[in-house]
Amino acid sequence: MYQAILYYKICSIANPQAEEAVQLKLCQSLNLKGRILISKDGINGTLGGRSEDIAQYVAYCNTHAEISDIDFKFDGVVSVPFTKLRVRARPETVATGALGQYDMTNRARHISIDTFHQWFLNKEDMVVLDMRNDYEWDIGRFKNSVRPPMKYFRDLKENLEFYKQYQDKKVVTFCTGGIRCELATPQLFAAGFKPENVYQLDGGIIKYAQTYGNDGFFEGKCFVFDDRIAIPVNTTAQAVIIGQCSHCRTTNDIYRNCRNAVCNKLFIACDACHAAFSGTCSEECQNIIADPSCIRPERIKVPLHRNK
Repeated sequence: MYQAILYYKICSIANPQAEEAVQLKLCQSLNLKGRILISKDGINGTLGGRSEDIAQYVAYCNTHAEISDIDFKFDGVVSVPFTKLRVRARPETVATGALGQYDMTNRARHISIDTFHQWFLNKEDMVVLDMRNDYEWDIGRFKNSVRPPMKYFRDLKENLEFYKQYQDKKVVTFCTGGIRCELATPQLFAAGFKPENVYQLDGGIIKYAQTYGNDGFFEGKCFVFDDRIAIPVNTTAQAVIIGQCSHCRTTNDIYRNCRNAVCNKLFIACDACHAAFSGTCSEECQNIIADPSCIRPERIKVPLHRNK
């Protein structure tokens, strides 16, 4: 039995470089794969491995004074959804491009998944803001949520003017597991949002899906940054597909990487169009890979988008 975990904690880490070395050695000893980012302000990770090895990793974190009591999100998987292990000390656990420009301790109140779900049932007058990348929204999002105007989360700082239209509304932000909301809401406050109006979904899509996946208000699939690319939230026959093939616009939610090595664009394509365009995102790229030296090698597992 294998498991994948997603986690983060906003906390003070005195020596990120030293913690990097400890985390790397531990994960190597447990044969865990995935990615861990560590900064003086916290830790952010997603790992995969055998269930018993994941349990040992969690036990270490829970006895570590600086990072104990992490809210881990667990998911059973048929195989490890990562091909390698990367552990890095960085200036930020999630790149915002705005380091030092806002008070990251001034974060929004957490709202429980139960309250959030009840607000949907009650048709609460609220604006649901997706703090992920735009291509994540394209295959799955909460009903009536606002599409992000940015391709990458690090571009939020340049799009705050767009969000000001909602600053007098009741706002709930969400993301995959919660960490991007921790770094987004301080930027919203710096842009003029009032703390009493803003909430962030505790545990993000992952935690909501564990309780309300089949009967909730999340539509489509949840994008993840591993070899699975997307995971179902609603696992019933009634689950909806909300993505569209970028070529023919038919309903589809399969992400591909363009086979043009220079392009490598992440795009949605149905099987028919994927074959018709030789695995590329456009006629232009299809013409380019007529030169075999321009073809990105196929990978054994589902290819990942290079820009995370």
